[in-house]
Amino acid sequence: MDAPQLPQSNVASIPPPSAGIGALQLPVSESTPLGAFTLPTPAQPPISRSPVPTLAAPPAPWRLPATVGPFLADSLRSRWESYRARLQGCQDDFSEETVHELRVATRRLIAQFVMLRCVLPDTTAEKARRVLKRQLKALGQLRDTHVQRLFMERHVAGFPHLLFVLDSLRRRERRLEKAAAAKVTAFSARKLGKLILSLSEHLASNSARASRSDRLAATVAQATADAFAHVVRRHQAIAPASPGTIHRTRVAFKKFRYMLESLSPDFTGLTKRDLRAMARYQRRMGLLQDLEVMHGCITAFVQKHKGMGASLRPFARHLQAKRARALRSFLKSADELFEFWPPGRAAANPHIAAAA
Repeated sequence: MDAPQLPQSNVASIPPPSAGIGALQLPVSESTPLGAFTLPTPAQPPISRSPVPTLAAPPAPWRLPATVGPFLADSLRSRWESYRARLQGCQDDFSEETVHELRVATRRLIAQFVMLRCVLPDTTAEKARRVLKRQLKALGQLRDTHVQRLFMERHVAGFPHLLFVLDSLRRRERRLEKAAAAKVTAFSARKLGKLILSLSEHLASNSARASRSDRLAATVAQATADAFAHVVRRHQAIAPASPGTIHRTRVAFKKFRYMLESLSPDFTGLTKRDLRAMARYQRRMGLLQDLEVMHGCITAFVQKHKGMGASLRPFARHLQAKRARALRSFLKSADELFEFWPPGRAAANPHIAAAA
């Protein structure tokens, strides 16, 4: 029996615009004078973009075999086991590394629940997602402080006055670690385990009958298409002078990437090399966000310690120059996004061709 074809409505098979973000030339100067600890982007020329492309079906349909239900169940179990291992590791040895690993495992499991929330009828996946979001929030401030402290440590040799900022960050880090460690110790996997068992049973029941399995496969394809369409809308809204627009694109792209990783390469046509390229694309946006966080850290410190403004100004200029370079680098590659939509690659995949 043929596998179901990707639904034709609202499918995000979108060709890159002829004059997209990557074509924008930015006269960003690394020597632009700073204001009162702002990282300004000089006046930009008007952005010439094509209209948002119409969402249309891909030229070669992306098909999912009827085994998508069992595969999703296996993927859910794998991410659940990874999350449990990282949680146990963080509870046994609370450190910067184990906190980061737990946050990554949590985000991947959340992406799994986002996918399942789209394809299963009840609210179990949404309940599980909310549990994890609360846990993730409990570690957010600490992780930001870790990133700030590590960045400052790498630059303190060239900017000695950062020692004062570092001292403040380390005191804050100790306070946050104590509170976060207590919260992590209290995290329980029991409730999540029950929810995941329920989700696995749903997936099994939807795969037992051919008609339900067909609908499940079509819904998975549509959910992934919708996630990509959301990334495209964020991409189209990017304004170089507005860091938040790039950050929102990164958040949407990360969710899309994790959803793809939960599917078999036989379904998506994406290789490990492709997934690594997606990770690099995400990191370019992540670097810009990190620099915004650093800028916020320095600004807050100077507002609290008025006499430190002149001493930290050289580092603020360094941040501006680094941000200008990172922004140019990302904008040159921003339209690589359109290379990551699976149906175009799936057409050449023998497993997909066989399923079709």
